Amino acid sequence: MSQNLPPGVSPADIDRHFGGPTHEHEWEPVERDYPILEDMAAIFHERCVWAEVVNSYTDRQRDEVYYEYGRECDETRWRRFDLAYATELTGDEYPELQLDRGDINRLEEQDAELFDTIVEAVIEAEQAFPNETEIVEIDADPEQGQVVIRHDGFEFGYGPGVTDDE
Repeated sequence: MSQNLPPGVSPADIDRHFGGPTHEHEWEPVERDYPILEDMAAIFHERCVWAEVVNSYTDRQRDEVYYEYGRECDETRWRRFDLAYATELTGDEYPELQLDRGDINRLEEQDAELFDTIVEAVIEAEQAFPNETEIVEIDADPEQGQVVIRHDGFEFGYGPGVTDDE
């Protein structure tokens, strides 16, 4: 299509003028290791794999259907789930140490040694992910999803919309 456009006009210009392709985004992970854990966050990188089917034909000898595609969506998105809590796993019903994000932030000012221990444990878990960690849950839902992992006696939970005030 781009060969038939006047000079200086791109397919994106046409889409903007006519409202662009309308479709429901079909999100798929871009990264092989999904999500990426770094900087006390779980980061999801996804791309839309929607494509318009303009034609199809059937190869009767192979009993297979082939499709011709037209427009494709090239949207991508990054979503960040920040560290929501850290729990030290002691084997008891009630953990000895259970901190939410607000507790972790207050520790930085009040108990530097415990804060350093938590941060080092988070960094170790993020560096070991996914091969040397136990993945409890990965739910990429942008509103209520969470990522929960366990490593070296700690459980870490990441969630959307976590603020420093919580």
